Amino acid sequence: MQRRTAILLGALAFWSTTTLDNTTASAQEVIVAPVLNPADGSEAGSSAESPMIRVALVPAEKKDQFKPQPPTTSEEAPVLEPATGDVSSEETQPAEKPADKPAAELTPSKELPAATLEVEKEDKPEQPAKPEKSDKVEAEQPADAKPADEQPAPLMQDQQAKPIKDGEAAPMAEVEVEPVPMEEPEVVPPLPGYVQALQPRIHRVLDYYYRTQPGDASKHDVWETMHGFLPWGVDALIRTPDYRQPVNAIGWVCWNKPCRGNRLFAVQNGQLMAKQGPRVQGHHGQFLAMLAQSYVAPSYEIQVDGHTFTVEDLIEFEKATCVPKSELTFKLLALSYYLPADATWKSRDGQEWSLERLLKEEITQKVVGAACGGTHRLTGISFALAARKKAGLPMDGVWQKAEEYINAYHKHSFQIQNTDGSFSTNWFEGRGMDRDVDRRLQTSGHILEFLIYSLPPEKLTSPEVVRAVNYVTTILEQNPRHDWSIGPRGHALHALVLYDQMVFGTKPGSRTQEILQTSHD
Repeated sequence: MQRRTAILLGALAFWSTTTLDNTTASAQEVIVAPVLNPADGSEAGSSAESPMIRVALVPAEKKDQFKPQPPTTSEEAPVLEPATGDVSSEETQPAEKPADKPAAELTPSKELPAATLEVEKEDKPEQPAKPEKSDKVEAEQPADAKPADEQPAPLMQDQQAKPIKDGEAAPMAEVEVEPVPMEEPEVVPPLPGYVQALQPRIHRVLDYYYRTQPGDASKHDVWETMHGFLPWGVDALIRTPDYRQPVNAIGWVCWNKPCRGNRLFAVQNGQLMAKQGPRVQGHHGQFLAMLAQSYVAPSYEIQVDGHTFTVEDLIEFEKATCVPKSELTFKLLALSYYLPADATWKSRDGQEWSLERLLKEEITQKVVGAACGGTHRLTGISFALAARKKAGLPMDGVWQKAEEYINAYHKHSFQIQNTDGSFSTNWFEGRGMDRDVDRRLQTSGHILEFLIYSLPPEKLTSPEVVRAVNYVTTILEQNPRHDWSIGPRGHALHALVLYDQMVFGTKPGSRTQEILQTSHD
């Protein structure tokens, strides 16, 4: 019952995702085994040569685990300065400081026509048929099923009722049932109006860039491809020369398909290894960190030269290749997500390692001058702190020092924030307001991404953060056809995706839900 299509469809399994606000959300994970339509017109099949990917589909819950609680104290809407005309790529002069406006008017000064970010209409492809169930289903459960602890309580029988057996009424002992006190529903104060005003604009920007700018395996190398899928995670698509329709980007790379002629993985002595260098990954552990930020399960399959591995094998490779006094930023980020907070292991040279040792190595290295101004190093430290807190382990010693370290960078970031909401174009070195729109997106997007990952949930609706989100939204909104560099664009869009998830409650994998729904219509 397979139909020729590039929509990625598959089977169900279960997993859990860890958020940085010390909560855990139960989710369903869809293993999407593509039914791909080869360019040569031959019959498609779900063979081992076709990429697959797990897609996070989070069912409705009583309490949104991804959405932070707004501040409990009521406060007046702060006076915000919306991003001004200097966000346009055509600007050549620095913008003057805009006049103060009420927060309720949080919109860009150059409002674009509604059609500016509209996706050009294309011929609608043939809709696929409903997929058959995979043989790899580990546990089947209806889409609207709830966990056992969330199932409604069984109906109480009337104490006067008696069971009927063989036409006779059997006596039944009376059972006293204590009334169960009803829990009062938690009242969540609505988000301030100046925050709510951002949601439709963020969705408009994300929808535009998702639909109009998929990756291209013939033009983009592995490094570019992974930055292209960073904002969309398991929903990301990539065009390839082998198939008429885009396929899943993470699945393409994990099955070691070529990206501009470059393949990420190799097999050495029967073991999986990830290459590091130009056109593959710029830092050790970078691809695994991208998978962690995309919520990809460790059981997901990796195919290399006829050998079958999983992400778990990639985790073991990154653990074995830890080297003292080297850049361990992306290893710390990835391993903090995938390993228990108290995990220990030995590297290939026999040294003992743990997340605490990785943290010590990273916190003693400089931030200024590190990759992307040090934002990735700070993000890795933030991931480690979040994992430690979630595990309930003591926050003393180097952990306390690291928390103070991150808090100091929070304060410093806002101290050198520009009045239009952008962050310094000199990273953390000092104030900076470069006129170059590409530099502005690069620095503001990276710093905002780090802040959203590491700030307490209640701080995400603070005036400083809202101004920054407004700025990044505006700069992408007003320059939809600008030829952005893939790296800065990826991190800026990822910052907006994170804000949408943590503040407005959008679940990871929501775009794939829309694709699956469309395929059933």
